[in-house]
Amino acid sequence: MAGFGGGVGIGGALAAGLMLFTGLGFVAVIVASLAATIAGSFGLGMLDFDGLKDQIKGKVFELGFQKFDESMDKLSEKRDEIVRSVFNSRVESASRVIAQAIALYENLLEQQEKAHNETLEQREAEKMWIYEKRQELEQVQNRLEVILSKCAIV
Repeated sequence: MAGFGGGVGIGGALAAGLMLFTGLGFVAVIVASLAATIAGSFGLGMLDFDGLKDQIKGKVFELGFQKFDESMDKLSEKRDEIVRSVFNSRVESASRVIAQAIALYENLLEQQEKAHNETLEQREAEKMWIYEKRQELEQVQNRLEVILSKCAIV
């Protein structure tokens, strides 16, 4: 009976291993564990059927490593997705900041241009006022010269 009990133990371990590492369906796990139980019940290897136990172990390891590789691929894809997401987020943030800076500088340029134009208009107005005052002073000077010339003649 120890042979049969050992076979059940191997079958149970195999079933757990297959379900955990390979994701095989429940029926396939039961069939594999029954095969291991039958092989184990014949004296734990007396009738090993050309290394059936080693073949099963090898298959479990092979499928386990295959699933591990697949999970590494998924992990790599997820990491790449996260890196892309963070990078895109940073690019968008930088673009917003740059757009705000450009808008601020455009506003400052408009204000300076407006102040410059106002200054030009003010200077033109001042020039016109000075020109008018000059003409008034020339008229006053001409009148004074007329008055002085009349006084000098008399």
